[in-house]
Amino acid sequence: MLLRTWAIVAAIAAGVFLGSTPLIDTDEGRNAEVAREMAVTNDYLVPRLNGLPYLDKPLVYFAAQAALMEILGPTELAARLPAYLFTLATAAVLFWFARRRMDEERALVAVIAYLSMPLTLAFARIVIFDSALAFFITVAIVALHEAVEGRDKRWTLLAWVAMALGVLTKGPVALVLPLFVAIPYALWRRAFVALWSIGGLIAFVALIAPWVWAVSRVVPEFLEYVVVTETAQRLTTDDLQRTGPPWFFLPYVVAGALPWSLAALASWRGLRSRQPLNVFALLWILVPLAFFSLSQSKQPQYILPLMPGVALLVGHLGPSVRLRPAAFVFGLFGVILLVGLVIPGLSGRMKPEIESPTRTFALVLGVMTVACGLVAGIVKRRDAALISLSLPLVLMPITVHPTLTAIAERRSTRGFVAELRPHLAPGTEIIGVKAYTGSLGFYLRRTIVLASDDASELTSNYLLRSYEKFSGPRGPLRPLSWFRANVEECCARRVYIVRTQALELQAEIESRGMKRIASDARHIAYGPWYGRASP
Repeated sequence: MLLRTWAIVAAIAAGVFLGSTPLIDTDEGRNAEVAREMAVTNDYLVPRLNGLPYLDKPLVYFAAQAALMEILGPTELAARLPAYLFTLATAAVLFWFARRRMDEERALVAVIAYLSMPLTLAFARIVIFDSALAFFITVAIVALHEAVEGRDKRWTLLAWVAMALGVLTKGPVALVLPLFVAIPYALWRRAFVALWSIGGLIAFVALIAPWVWAVSRVVPEFLEYVVVTETAQRLTTDDLQRTGPPWFFLPYVVAGALPWSLAALASWRGLRSRQPLNVFALLWILVPLAFFSLSQSKQPQYILPLMPGVALLVGHLGPSVRLRPAAFVFGLFGVILLVGLVIPGLSGRMKPEIESPTRTFALVLGVMTVACGLVAGIVKRRDAALISLSLPLVLMPITVHPTLTAIAERRSTRGFVAELRPHLAPGTEIIGVKAYTGSLGFYLRRTIVLASDDASELTSNYLLRSYEKFSGPRGPLRPLSWFRANVEECCARRVYIVRTQALELQAEIESRGMKRIASDARHIAYGPWYGRASP
């Protein structure tokens, strides 16, 4: 009963303050703006950013956001809610699977572990695709396991449907990871044919092909871009500048799954068991880890689909999982955190508005970690020890909220737009001179004319490579030379936005008599402006 209650508390706590902080650029603002434009246009086929095709990611996650925005409006809550709901759905699948293959107590341990991992919590609260991807990969992996163990093709069909939806969420990785985990397991269990079915393959193609065909009719180079740039180059080259050493993900796996990674490592004797579920959980962790480590594209969120495997392993270890060594190391981490607070200059170049809440958060987290690590190390009841270990992380969405709010206020344009809005009329043309962020479009609720020589401000690999195709004198993307040639054009009502670091552009605009009407840490707005011949 205690573990069941705590699992519910952990699920609720993961969603606290979900919609109270501004959208943070770059990822949150861009992804929310794509969804907002999808909801406004009712075009659930081709994702668009600032009115231009955004082909860097497929449509499922955008569509989930857009559907909620049609109900709740274009708010931070609607933008973030899908990530949270997908996280809860993953926890539900994990619970069902663990209870089916073990017992309810171990299943609850797995769920609590999953919902109190730093990596899980972080991406349950961010407007990004990986929580949705982790859900579909989890469903696929679990279904493939059941197909192997039960020789039931209905599970195979479900797995291929889940992989198709995962591909429509973030690309071919949703197909590769489940199969890479399931194939060695199926070979070991002598059930390789259980992974394949005609119905599953037909369902996979039937879900993906119509969308690919429809988008290709609008953007003919879509398939080439997805296969060559977004998949092949991402995995085999460093063209996207996201590379790292082979061991890049190891600290993220350990830290991202704290304290449960410590408990699993301390239980190394139990890890040697050749029980099928133990082997399966290890494959779930190690095979994707090797795959991503060999890839040339490396980002911390890539390993989020490993976290259910770690949680399953902790649950499967059951009474043999060693919590005391994990509690000791966890408490030591808290001590290091507290000692770090008294070392002068450790905060580095942190802004004052961020430093104060960050130090408070570090103090609270350090004290909680030391106290809970101590309790977990001395109590005799295992459920009490499990709860003590998870408590600092379950409460993290609450304790870290002031820090995240301070960071978000600085890295979002919500305040800037609030200052700018009184100067805007319905017909005001907003021109970003080498300045654009997703949150700017999201909070302004309108398309921005971007004057740029490469479209890098849109943070889209596709638009960066397709600049020549989409830049022109009439669309939302125009060359910087257009700005200089038309800055005094009469008589449209205009507002110009530039970056605070763009001193030359500021001087150029101010030399024409334009006045500042809004500013924040990253942007300055000038106008409204009617041109030299204004009446």
